[in-house]
Amino acid sequence: MSAPSAINNARQIIIGASAGITTTTLKNATFIANTGEVGIFTPEGLRILETGSSPAAGVSVAATSEMDFVLAISRGASKAPIVSDVIKGSSITVANKGVYAAAVEESLAVGYNGTSGLIADVATYAGELYKVSILVHQFMSGTDSEHLKAGYYQSQLTDGQAEIALGIAASVNKNFSREVSNSDGDKPVVAEVVCNNAGAEALSASDTIVGSKGSTQLNITEVGGVLPYLFVVGDYIRLGTATSANVYKILATTVTVADGGILTLDRELTEDFSPTAGTGTTEYITAALGAAADWGVLLKGKSLPFDRDKKRYAKCRFDVVLDSAFGSTAVSTLASASEGLGTYEAISQLENFLARMMSESYEMGQPFINNITSDLLADSAVAGGGYDLITLKFSDSRVVSFQNEVSPKELVLAIPFTTPAYAGSGTDDITDVLEDIIPANALIPADLAL
Repeated sequence: MSAPSAINNARQIIIGASAGITTTTLKNATFIANTGEVGIFTPEGLRILETGSSPAAGVSVAATSEMDFVLAISRGASKAPIVSDVIKGSSITVANKGVYAAAVEESLAVGYNGTSGLIADVATYAGELYKVSILVHQFMSGTDSEHLKAGYYQSQLTDGQAEIALGIAASVNKNFSREVSNSDGDKPVVAEVVCNNAGAEALSASDTIVGSKGSTQLNITEVGGVLPYLFVVGDYIRLGTATSANVYKILATTVTVADGGILTLDRELTEDFSPTAGTGTTEYITAALGAAADWGVLLKGKSLPFDRDKKRYAKCRFDVVLDSAFGSTAVSTLASASEGLGTYEAISQLENFLARMMSESYEMGQPFINNITSDLLADSAVAGGGYDLITLKFSDSRVVSFQNEVSPKELVLAIPFTTPAYAGSGTDDITDVLEDIIPANALIPADLAL
């Protein structure tokens, strides 16, 4: 296996965990046992401290501009630390940082969007076939391939916005039911129905309401009194108190004011629903108020299946096109999909790729290949939900065949968003030490502090 320093044009990643800071040498038991700490050392293994600190002879040295150094991550007493290439401080051309940003799922609204809008021109197009075309992009696959899904509703002459919204949502969810589910049981796109009527409190504080994803029923239990409202067939129930919360129509009920009962809904629940309190969790909208209200359909992208070894990280992106029956109904974008920055999935995927490249695991197939899975450090339970990033770009120069060979390289440091002590703003943390070493013209941000 080639030494990492012999691989040209390479990229490497070091992933830290939540840990304190030590100022010992690279081989010292204290550093080795401090699992998750990232430290900066001389090529000989001495700890590099911030300029102004007092080095201990034979243990540490003070940082100087453009000095050579390595970065290392402790993996506990049972494993040797992972150590980077020797980095010539003078060769660093880029030193940048990125702060963790959570991923965002795509979300579009047809008609009312939780704040404004409506399904327009209902009277003009009464009795028409409504169609919502959903063009799902192939998850940034790099091809021109697209996946077309749709929702349909054949309206009646007497239908209003509510019937159209409910019908379209049910059709979209049935169409997407054929797609692969993620680990939460969600399809790539889920349709919800929203209404601008403010609604009224449906339960008292002691009442309970429970429903399971995929079920068409809600079980209401009345405790210690009577229900504030006796649900009626044709009314609507909102699972939440905001006008952006999902609304269902009640098709059947066994509910009594004294004992509660079961509500049968117009379509399957798109999420588990079991709030801890009765009040402030659900609202009812009468049939009459619903008929006078504005309605819409929210189309929400969900996280796609991800597997570090088999399924790459991506977000569902889609466009919506309405047919002529919708008249002047508007489609509004509530949120655009984003993979975020420093998410577990992105870091895990990058680490898996780079680690296998560095170990040259492609040379021999299973079952003889060395399985490095247990050595990967990205953690799905990372503190803070993701990683801040520090990126260093540098060059490795050496004389080969009587000529100077320059190999550009990149090192990515992934640090938990909660910023552990070794990467914080305290004395001798890695961000301050790096600032002392890196040439001033390479330090892109004002500082590297996370």
